[in-house]
Amino acid sequence: MAIQLKNSMFIHIPKCGGRTVKQMIKGYVKDRIVIGDDIYDSHETPDTDKQVFAFVRHPATFIHSLWTHRSKKKGHGDAWNWHLKIKLEQECQSKNYNTFIENILKGQNYVYDYYKFYTNKYPNVQFGRMENLCEDLINILKQNNEEFDEEGIKQNIYVHGANDRKTNVPVKLTDTMTQDQLNRLVNFSEKELCERFKYEV
Repeated sequence: MAIQLKNSMFIHIPKCGGRTVKQMIKGYVKDRIVIGDDIYDSHETPDTDKQVFAFVRHPATFIHSLWTHRSKKKGHGDAWNWHLKIKLEQECQSKNYNTFIENILKGQNYVYDYYKFYTNKYPNVQFGRMENLCEDLINILKQNNEEFDEEGIKQNIYVHGANDRKTNVPVKLTDTMTQDQLNRLVNFSEKELCERFKYEV
């Protein structure tokens, strides 16, 4: 799903806080138009001449969230509905979580390519980080001269998917994979992404 604003457009990269951004824009930003159906076309990337922005997240928590999402039976489909147009899901898919991680770690830039799948068609994309979603969203909206209720966003934001569903505590990097796997992820397989967005072990 994309949301067109007066001066910019939000592009939803899956598993990167997009549901939260969507709710904040719908509730607190003026002059917005949702493009695409909320369920079936939820990650459409329409053409635009407006400034595009999107959100990313640490590759370790992204991998954990993506696999968990794929493992669950959906209301409109079966579990393991891998999206085969995306290199990571086509080449690394596994019903075993550790195998999924190791498949990603064998290559390079699988997660970064995933993010680029949704944003590479646009020049000069503005990126926020899911880990700093509230502040980054507000800064992006200000940079693009959008009309919005800053206090409404600050007081009502809840980042879906960032917390463990059982404990409601943010998922730690070490909850997603072993320390050795984290080191390989940050320093080898997703080094380019981590350096760009300043993600560490």
